[in-house]
Amino acid sequence: MQELELSLGILNEIVDSDVPFPDALKKVFQTNLELRPLRNVVAGLIGCELRHHILFEYIFGNEDFATWEASEKRFASLVVANAYYFKRIPSLEARKALEEHLGVEKAALVDPILAKAGKPEEYIPGSFPKASNRYLSLRYNTPEWVLKIWEHFGFGTTYKILKTNSRPEISYVRVRTSRISVEEVLASSKDFAKTSVDGILSYRGSLPLRKLPIFKEGKLFNEKPATKAVLDKFKIEEPDECLAFIGTKDTSILKELLETYGSSIGLNLGVDDLSKYPEITRIIRENKLRNVNFFSASPLQMKAAISRPQDLVICSPNSSNFDLVRQEPDFLLHFKKESMDETFKKEKEMLEGCSAHVNEGGTLIYMIYTISRKEGHSTIESFLFSHPEFKMVREAQSFPFEEHDTAMYFAVLQKQSDLASLEPPLTELSKLGATESLFSSQLEGGR
Repeated sequence: MQELELSLGILNEIVDSDVPFPDALKKVFQTNLELRPLRNVVAGLIGCELRHHILFEYIFGNEDFATWEASEKRFASLVVANAYYFKRIPSLEARKALEEHLGVEKAALVDPILAKAGKPEEYIPGSFPKASNRYLSLRYNTPEWVLKIWEHFGFGTTYKILKTNSRPEISYVRVRTSRISVEEVLASSKDFAKTSVDGILSYRGSLPLRKLPIFKEGKLFNEKPATKAVLDKFKIEEPDECLAFIGTKDTSILKELLETYGSSIGLNLGVDDLSKYPEITRIIRENKLRNVNFFSASPLQMKAAISRPQDLVICSPNSSNFDLVRQEPDFLLHFKKESMDETFKKEKEMLEGCSAHVNEGGTLIYMIYTISRKEGHSTIESFLFSHPEFKMVREAQSFPFEEHDTAMYFAVLQKQSDLASLEPPLTELSKLGATESLFSSQLEGGR
């Protein structure tokens, strides 16, 4: 069956060659026009297998399949993924394809597994306690080492994160109100809806956002509600000046600052490599923004690009990015655990570099899109210990099951001129509680 054979080839690329899911799909379908009608089914089936990949590795990891090639196990996994979750390929056709690909004897070994379709309580052995990391890993396709990071926030919070990650991601857009009103966007499609954050709409349409004319025209861009909620709360006004140094591929903070401030204040926007951000260069040029200094530098070598201390400094380094789990079905499959120490080091370097440019009385905002106490509270706690001139104003960890639907930590610090008035850092985030959303309450009473 062509859909299954194509799916296997792409899945092999993703797993064996570490090719990202969208790139592996593009490689097959972008140049093969005759195959494009099969793309939705193939993409959906592979995505389904990837979102249950740990379970399928476990199922086909027992001794009955010890002599099977990895590719044979993956073909069987795709057939089982269809039977358990996807259900778009008729079961008889899938079973026939299984026998044609593996042979009669090997296909017969898969039959008892296929017979469990519709019986999720039989997928995972009852000997694994439901509160154990082993069970949660198999049930929610999350490596046990990730669960150990999240368990610092408590079992209840970890369980809610896992349940939320198993659901489809909601798309959010920022309306560029300098070009179109929120009301006009809402009137253009019933698939848009207001959120609690001004200018941010949710989108639940079946057509990809990138294909909507209103999106192609640049009147909308993707942005997380949590991002705008923080930036709105600590907005500054002329004649203040702002520095934002961004280490992520996501351009939403840069776009938000350009949309919010326009030409009203001095904007210094720093990245590690200008060539990665052509869209930002285009927006600056098209809007003739002569107040924007868009530069490339290392986090610790920005002095040449910044002429004076800044009233607002935004530091958003790259992180472990656990907010991408719902967006990319192969995210955790490709994640390099051993790279985390280098990530932590770069986060601290960026925070250190940005802090050097904060004016007395100015604000430093640290924002990362992940769920990690070490990257969030612990990093800030260590920074404050080394920098008594800064005082904690607010901090919060936002979880994907909360109102803003985002995994994000932020801390707001203020640079003091009178060291004698300093107070110790806030208490540990672990005391925030798993059942209470403190994202909104932490924002109250901003600068």
